[in-house]
Order: sequence, then C-alpha cells, then structure tokens
Amino acid sequence: MASSNRLLQTFSPVVLAKRFRGKINVQKPRKPHFERQLLIDITKPVYGPPKHALPDFVLCDRGEKRKRPEIDNPFERILARECLDWFNTSKMVVVLHVNSISMEDKTPIFAALKKNNMHLRMYGKKIVNMATKGTRYEAVNHLFISHQNIIFGQPESAEKMFKILKKAPQLIVMAGIVQDRLMSKNELVEFSKMPSLDVARSQLCHVLQSAGSTIVQQLNRNQQMLVSHLDKHVEIQSAPKAEAPTENTTTTTATENS
Repeated sequence: MASSNRLLQTFSPVVLAKRFRGKINVQKPRKPHFERQLLIDITKPVYGPPKHALPDFVLCDRGEKRKRPEIDNPFERILARECLDWFNTSKMVVVLHVNSISMEDKTPIFAALKKNNMHLRMYGKKIVNMATKGTRYEAVNHLFISHQNIIFGQPESAEKMFKILKKAPQLIVMAGIVQDRLMSKNELVEFSKMPSLDVARSQLCHVLQSAGSTIVQQLNRNQQMLVSHLDKHVEIQSAPKAEAPTENTTTTTATENS
C-alpha cells in the first residue's frame, strides 16, 4: 500500500507571477508592431462629425432620407391583376373605411353580400396603385391609406348593400364608382333610392303612352263637340214640328170660348 501511494502522487508546479522589466509605462506606451497596429486601425470605430459642426438644415431634416429599394414581388403582381379584373367586370365599386371589427362580426356581412351577388375584398394601397395606374380608375388611389375593403357588385344591389351595412357600423362607405362615374356617399344613397332600370323604362313608356292618348283626345275633341252640337240642333229643329198641331187646337178652342 505504501509503494502504491508513492507511485500515484502528483506534484503541482509552483507558479510565481513576475512583472517583466519593471512597471508598464502608461503615459508613453511603446508603439505596437505593424500587424497589431493594422488590426487596431481596422477595428477603430468611425464617428460622424459633431452636431455643433453641422449646418442647421441638416439638424432639422436629419439629413437626406434614403428610400428603400422596391422589390419586385410576383405575388403582388398577381393580386394587382386580380384587382383590376374586379374593377373591369363590376359596374359598382364601393370603397369602405374599416374600423376595429372582429371576424366573428364581419363573417355574416361577408356572407350576406355574397348571397346578393356582391363580393367583399381587402387590398392594400400598393396593390391598388399597381392595378389602377394608367387606367380610368386611378382617382381611387386617393382613398387608400393602408389596407381597406372594397365591395364589387352591380348597381341594382345598391339598396340591399346599404341595408346589409346597417348591421355593421364599423364598415363606413366613403365613395364608389357606378358605371364609370365617381360618386360620394350621399350620391350613392340617392342612387340606391332610385328605381331600377326596368321600372324606369315602364314609367317612361306609361308617360309616352299617356301623352299620345291625350293628343288623340285633344284632336278628336273638336269633332266630337261639332257632332254633339249638330245632334242638338237636329233635335231642336225636329221638336216644334211635332208639337205644332197641338198648339193650333188650343188656340182655336180658346177663340171659341171667347
């Protein structure tokens, strides 16, 4: 046991820290060698000019604003093409301002609009700008600030649209396009109260027919009056001849009595 303990013993070296060549010169240090000096120069932070040395216009505008480079996104081009197709195929386009609303409240509105042949879509400003740039719908870009909802449909469904939107006050109508004409909200409300095209055509036909009938009546009125006057005249002329003998007999009897 004693021999095994002697073989397994380890001796730790004694380390004594000693400064080389005395104290370090902090006030006038020695220049480093070339490679170390090169590394120091490369890693040295670069600071801008102090604010007191800058002109006033730079401090006010905070320098020139750099624009982010536009990235060509194929998916955005597909969405812009789809948005332009909706604009071209829909005769009524209504732009909505959307306040805070949950999907639970928005889903019934979406279903009711789709049931009445109207489609609710949401597009961003960049996609609408790409879709309507250089087209007759370019004026709609002023209504977009961020993601907004658009209703695509036909003009006959304007009255039903306002009835459906009454159930969701978070969806506010701003403006719309009806048959290539930009309308405000008040104009859209007046347009929704107007009758349909078929009813307007029937009313126009009734007015034209009544005008024609009145013209015919006015043209025949003089003839009818002339015929009625002639009938009266014939009656007057024929009435004394029938009553003449009775009058003569009465006069003769009166003379005899006298």
